Amino acid sequence: MVKQWVKISDILFFQEGPGVRNTQYTTEGVKLLNVANLVDGKVDLSTSDRFISEEEAYGKYKHFLCDEGDFIVASSGIKVDYLDKKMGFIKKEMLPLCMNTSTIRFKVLDKDQLDIRYFMYYVKSQHYKNQVAFHITGSAQLNYGPSHLKKMIMPLISIIEQKRIVKVLDAISDIIETRQRQLQKLDNLVKARFIELFGTVKDNPCHFPTATLKEVCHKITDGKHGGCEQEADSGYYYVGAREIYDGAIHYETAPQITYADFAKDYRRCNIEQGDMVIVNTGATIGKSAIASSPLTERTLLQKSVALLKVKTDVISAEFLRYCYMANPSMYMVESASAQPNLLLSKMNATVIYLPPLELQQQFAAFVEQTDKSKVVVQKALDEAQTLFDRLMQEYFG
Repeated sequence: MVKQWVKISDILFFQEGPGVRNTQYTTEGVKLLNVANLVDGKVDLSTSDRFISEEEAYGKYKHFLCDEGDFIVASSGIKVDYLDKKMGFIKKEMLPLCMNTSTIRFKVLDKDQLDIRYFMYYVKSQHYKNQVAFHITGSAQLNYGPSHLKKMIMPLISIIEQKRIVKVLDAISDIIETRQRQLQKLDNLVKARFIELFGTVKDNPCHFPTATLKEVCHKITDGKHGGCEQEADSGYYYVGAREIYDGAIHYETAPQITYADFAKDYRRCNIEQGDMVIVNTGATIGKSAIASSPLTERTLLQKSVALLKVKTDVISAEFLRYCYMANPSMYMVESASAQPNLLLSKMNATVIYLPPLELQQQFAAFVEQTDKSKVVVQKALDEAQTLFDRLMQEYFG
């Protein structure tokens, strides 16, 4: 495969959207395209409701009207690393559509020389992102335009090879999207089962008895206040908010700390298998998990995580976790500062309903079975993503 490096400006037309002002917005006419419409690699016009008049669209802005097949990329407002999520193609049914600020559109100059989907995959590559970061003076915040693109290059191969690569990457991308949809369906299945058994947490339609979290937990506390001395390969972990997502505690990003620091605070916040943890501060407030790893009892929690040790003869930890998921108002922000914070006093006083324990355990068993299916799907997703990343490096690295 013969590869040559060419200037992007030699093989593509590109154009940045105009700066349409707020005073020009209308409630009907021609839809305006902006960064908010670029979602997970696709154009989604339902995420905004901005228009300009047909008079302006077909008058002063006529050269910014989109065409079917235009490739749109965000040019500001996000981090460079997320660039591959903020792009998409214009479809016929989206027209008429006018570009707006913070977007760039691309058109191939010679379709015998370049496949636009090959270019799309290149824009997703780390090589392209590195160029963008370099030409915007290394800033992590995306803000670039035609003047930067004119300085950038890309790898060009024969059109036959381009189409072969696109076919391969399209197939793997389809697998990745299918696995992601399967995971979402499994999550939705659990949520539906919860409502089927218990109704909505907020309304308590089955008139179950109620109790405060303080009454159904042996202990509700937060993690260590302050830092710890790190020690590589100590085997003692300092888990914070970033380690709690997708219903699990992820140890691969958790710093390891000295045994002395671990032992000093573990007694107060002694997390054990079966306990529930919930992020109680920051942007991911409300994310939760049930401790299940063999590493659990070698774990010290950070201040950003709360620990709930439930009374297992009264309530199931898995049921409680889904109570929080089903009713986000249970972790409403309570803070005078800009940093969201779920106070321990708020948690202790939170009132929940208590279905029969047998029914809670039935739900927990359903979750366990569903989680087994999710593990299989997640493994397939990880394998597909690894293959995709390897091929992207091979083709564009």
